[in-house]
Amino acid sequence: MGIKEFFTGLWRGISNVLRDSDLMQKLLPMLGVAIPPPWDLVVVVAVEAISAALGTEEKPDELGWQMNQADKKPEDFGSFKEYKEYLDKNYPFDEERYAYLTDEEKTMCRYIGLAGTMKELKESKGFELTPESLGILVKGVASLKWDDAQIGAFAKGMTTSLLGSGIASLGDIESLAKGTLDPDREAAISGAIGTGAKAAGVKQDAQIIVASLQE
Repeated sequence: MGIKEFFTGLWRGISNVLRDSDLMQKLLPMLGVAIPPPWDLVVVVAVEAISAALGTEEKPDELGWQMNQADKKPEDFGSFKEYKEYLDKNYPFDEERYAYLTDEEKTMCRYIGLAGTMKELKESKGFELTPESLGILVKGVASLKWDDAQIGAFAKGMTTSLLGSGIASLGDIESLAKGTLDPDREAAISGAIGTGAKAAGVKQDAQIIVASLQE
């Protein structure tokens, strides 16, 4: 199945409420292009680690299930925080019901939840994740044969370092990979990558990691 067919099926599978969501209409196609399966599995590891670094502890798969069950969309609320409170009160995650979903339905929840988590972190923590930067990040580090624990530790350590440098976005990862990074930010980004590598306990240095992002 090609990515176009996959996301056509995903779109059909989400609730009618979410089909009317500007957030879903904007982010789902972008996520599909930048992070096609099986990279979505790795992205969830990274996003959960980044969320933890920001003090949110969000799980995209669970959030996506909640969003797809709900009878309201994010735009029906004044903030994503209010929307999340509504979800937790009225549609608490049900692990047993989730377990009965097909693999395709679980993947659908994952992409919905990734879109929601990106919105949540941007609004509540001021930290911006983009599908492009996430795709570049996970494909690069996965090519270095890191396991999930190393990828999570790297993402968390790098995020903490970025925040310490006053950088509230992964956007510079995309710029770094494309060779368009502002020279004034190179030291901070290189330092964040080095911090992430140290946290992950990997053998590759920052230079090798940067090269993997640029492949």
